Amino acid sequence: MVVDHTGPVDHAMETKAKHPLKIIIVGAGISGLALASLLGRSGHTVTVLETAPVISEVGAGINCSPNLTRLLNRWGFDERIRKHSDALARIDLRRWEDGEFLGAATLMPEVERRHGAPQYVIHRADLHAALLEEAETVADIRTDSTVVAISFEQSAATLASGAKLEADVIVGADGMKSTCRKLIYEALGLSDKARPTGDAAFRACIPLGVVTDPDLRAFMTEPVATRWMGPDRHIQGYPIRHGAVYNMVMCHPDTGFSEESWTASASKQEILDHFGSWDATRLGKLLDFVPSTNVMKWRLCEHDPLPTWVMGTTVLLGDACHPMLPYVAQGAAQAVEDAGVLCLALNSVSHPEDIACALKAYELSRRARAEAVAGTAGATRNALHLHDGPEQQARDEKFRSVAAGGENPDLLGDAKAQSVLWGHDPEKQFQDEFESLMQKARDLVVQPTARIVDV
Repeated sequence: MVVDHTGPVDHAMETKAKHPLKIIIVGAGISGLALASLLGRSGHTVTVLETAPVISEVGAGINCSPNLTRLLNRWGFDERIRKHSDALARIDLRRWEDGEFLGAATLMPEVERRHGAPQYVIHRADLHAALLEEAETVADIRTDSTVVAISFEQSAATLASGAKLEADVIVGADGMKSTCRKLIYEALGLSDKARPTGDAAFRACIPLGVVTDPDLRAFMTEPVATRWMGPDRHIQGYPIRHGAVYNMVMCHPDTGFSEESWTASASKQEILDHFGSWDATRLGKLLDFVPSTNVMKWRLCEHDPLPTWVMGTTVLLGDACHPMLPYVAQGAAQAVEDAGVLCLALNSVSHPEDIACALKAYELSRRARAEAVAGTAGATRNALHLHDGPEQQARDEKFRSVAAGGENPDLLGDAKAQSVLWGHDPEKQFQDEFESLMQKARDLVVQPTARIVDV
């Protein structure tokens, strides 16, 4: 069961490090950069190691739900980020075949009134760039730095260049194909394998400038997300970059390719093979404008829950420890929740022997929620992908009743599900449970291996 923790946060709690630590973060993605900013502001010495020669972000639009924006606002990141974002008024739900309107779920400004924080969408690259600007002010960010080994006993990372870097703490924020997770599995004598879900997804962005049809331009720029639902498939689209771009994600049966990746290329014809017969009035016209290049696809894979997020003084964060499927749009949000709690945990460290317990307390605080949220993806996927028939017809009737307060089978638009997903405050939970978490962590950590490295 996921428990809500709402209410005021005690900002006096560990906003500065009790004992500054030397911390390595592996991965300069959204969660790694957010954590780097928090830790650097707190007084820790932070080095971010990124494999890529140039730090940039792939992908397209990303949904920023209130549990994410609440933290970004609290941390003072809002000014850099909000100017690039777009608030959506609602999610429209439509039938695959003809685009029949089935119902809608209200978003802004109602979501902000209900949860005390906004919901908005943003291009992933714009969010990433804003977080990079923040992190660069307080952290040493190194590119071309590929971690190939970790000494859990010495708390040291070895790079492909042969360089060896020591730290008090190593954080694996290196995504769903995490090297750090793989190394922890190997240390436990286990194999880290992804399990295909049977689904894959295309992502594409349509520039408004290439569209001349006035009705289609009006549809693309309206601050509304649209979900088309059909047998074994669904599409979601919405405007980003203030209407200059229409973002689309298209989930479909996996026809087989080798990579679990955000960056595999796809063709426009592949998209048409799956969705060419859908909603000719709107969707068919949109698909005509999908670029012939810069279309991405990725295989959607699951990982079994990890036996541990912590090995010595190495700890995992975000997709490295709880990869999220896209059906509930919580991947970035849960990773940023992790970052907030991990920073509080590390700021609480007073002595070298506290590090392992602090890391385990972070895992104890975050694990149940992150895994529960990840577990909701299957129900949402099933609701969206029903074949035509009695079950689909019953679902559509539920969609039609949403405006009157009925249950929404799409958890992203259901008020009760939103309360659990969006109303939760992970920092408040950690503060509320700090003493009990630390006691449980002490019982679990038999022999701390931490030591303080001079900073």
